[in-house]
Amino acid sequence: MRHYVSPFVVAETGLRSHLTVVVERDPAGVAEARHILTAQPATAVRTSHPRQRYRVWTAGNGETLLPNSVPDHVITRTPGLVSIAAEHTDVAATVGTRVVRQLIMRGGEAQGGRSVHSAAVDIGGRGVLVTGHPGSGKTTVFTHLIEEHGAHPVSNDRTILVPTHPGRWNAVGVPLAARFTPEGMSGSPLLAGALDRLEPTRGRHLVDGKVELTPGELASLVNRPFVPIAEVALIAVLTRTPPSPIQDEGFLRRHLDFGAEDFFADDWLDLSRQLEGPTDTPNSCDELWDRLAGDVPRLSLTWTDPTELPNIASCIHTRVRR
Repeated sequence: MRHYVSPFVVAETGLRSHLTVVVERDPAGVAEARHILTAQPATAVRTSHPRQRYRVWTAGNGETLLPNSVPDHVITRTPGLVSIAAEHTDVAATVGTRVVRQLIMRGGEAQGGRSVHSAAVDIGGRGVLVTGHPGSGKTTVFTHLIEEHGAHPVSNDRTILVPTHPGRWNAVGVPLAARFTPEGMSGSPLLAGALDRLEPTRGRHLVDGKVELTPGELASLVNRPFVPIAEVALIAVLTRTPPSPIQDEGFLRRHLDFGAEDFFADDWLDLSRQLEGPTDTPNSCDELWDRLAGDVPRLSLTWTDPTELPNIASCIHTRVRR
């Protein structure tokens, strides 16, 4: 969990916490829960991940979740508390990270926010979203901004975008692995050199054609700590096509929205009902995109050859530092 969660820890704010997450290794507790639960029918089945489904037992104001395939851990949710018990330490850490991820995402939604398909960096205290369709160069530009222009990473590929004061938005990081194609890694001398001497926690094998680095590993390799939250000053939209993109009213949504197939969108822990939010948040998805388009300046950048991407990063840096 340290590899994933630590880079996103915010300093003490003095605010009341909505939920406490407890993670422990407790094989006996898991065995007892498994024995009691499997003797009665489940209330529901939920999917937390494409390869992970949970049977759910509801009792009063709480519920208990047990994996459908390998029941090696149990999650208990009661008002104000999520407790995770696992047979093995690595399982406890993995599930704990997923629960914290859910808390960040559902908490952002409770504040009127949304997950967007975008990297985010902090440049001198000003946040920049770097977005575009798959293959548009987001990750390469993200690393160039960090390595060559001193930006601090906020998130890679998925960011929680949350409205704050009128006309202002925060980018919030999500504890997910940063994913790089071998070509993208080779385009970064720092990362390419580091991989020659580092064995990544998640291994060197490719997942969907990409190498995965934990947030902790990435921060260590680029020698730039993560910034958990950054106020967005610019949205940079990358397009790998010769013609200029059409900037109609649906432009931002087409580039930022994960769409209906986003498997992280499911509130599988039913956290939303416990997370309070302000009353002046966008009432609908359409309203969110309309407000964002009117609030935050955007910069559309088109490229054809990957050798142009360092210049793309320079353009973004110059624009946000004006």
